[in-house]
Amino acid sequence: MKRMPAFDTARVPLRYEDEARKVMQRFKFQASPRAGSVLLELMEEALRETPRPQALLAVPLHRRRARQRGFDQARWLAERLAARLDIPLAVAQRHRDTPSQRGLDRRRRRGNLHAAFRVETSLPAEVALLDDVMTTGATLDALARACRQAGAERVEAWAVARTPLP
Repeated sequence: MKRMPAFDTARVPLRYEDEARKVMQRFKFQASPRAGSVLLELMEEALRETPRPQALLAVPLHRRRARQRGFDQARWLAERLAARLDIPLAVAQRHRDTPSQRGLDRRRRRGNLHAAFRVETSLPAEVALLDDVMTTGATLDALARACRQAGAERVEAWAVARTPLP
């Protein structure tokens, strides 16, 4: 890494490959609640011994993309995980409709997300961000920057799966 991300640590229990990839794709692209429940169980188990943050934020979709998809997988996971772990939900907005990150290299991903997120309310000192898949970490980094501007002092990045390094 040439620069440290804006989040302090990342907790990602699965590699985005093989069976985990198949389950994630069923959840993400077919809105399968059964696949989502499996991923939620695995995430909850992975976080069992983790100290709880004071708030949890899902990586938000832009309103237009959420309408197109009809399903916001990070929000679905965050709502259920927050309830299971007894963590309050906080809300961030994606105020810029950024192109898909798929196929972009690390530098382009970071540029694509520059100032894309906003947190309108002040946040507690310790927060966690939740996404379904972490590739380069650019999305979580951009959201972590917005969270720090909103008062967060410690930011953890949580994702269900991580794309393996090439």
